[in-house]
Amino acid sequence: MAETSLSGYSYADYLALEQDGDVKYEFHDGFITAMAGGTPRHGQLTSNINRALGNSLVNQDKPCIVFSSDVKVRISSTNRTFYPDLSVVCDTPETSEVDQHAIINPQLLVEVLSISTADFDRGAKFTHYRQLVSLREYVLISQDEIMVDTYYRTDDGTWEIESYQSLENVVVLKSVGVEVAMTDIYRKVEMEG
Repeated sequence: MAETSLSGYSYADYLALEQDGDVKYEFHDGFITAMAGGTPRHGQLTSNINRALGNSLVNQDKPCIVFSSDVKVRISSTNRTFYPDLSVVCDTPETSEVDQHAIINPQLLVEVLSISTADFDRGAKFTHYRQLVSLREYVLISQDEIMVDTYYRTDDGTWEIESYQSLENVVVLKSVGVEVAMTDIYRKVEMEG
């Protein structure tokens, strides 16, 4: 989660801070939070899902683009900007009017959980992400146990959850019409215990 938090800033202040440094920051309605580095396990899981999902989309000739954690997502309605671990856009990527480096129309978002971020990612962050009209699916990947949860927005606006807890499972990503094997997500990831 956060290393440093600054309060009382405008979005212009946030953009200037990001432009002047090598640190990634998230914006929380006047609060600026520096992003801490991830663990090797977090990095491996992020790399694995990026590769597996990207390959599946390419192999099925889907018109989707997979973005890494270097691309921000802006939620204007709640005045938040986050760096999800992975974003997928299946239309032309649209950027924020106030931040040309932040997309506003992801169809799928992925976060790799850690002990310090899990509650926030499952709770408040998901509440903000749900404000994105384009968002159809939110995927949470545990780095502490074999577990992937997918939240899918149905046509009537309700959210369905599927939980995968075995390496024999195949994760169904309904929003983009592909499946990803749990063995691909957890490939070469050393679990403790």
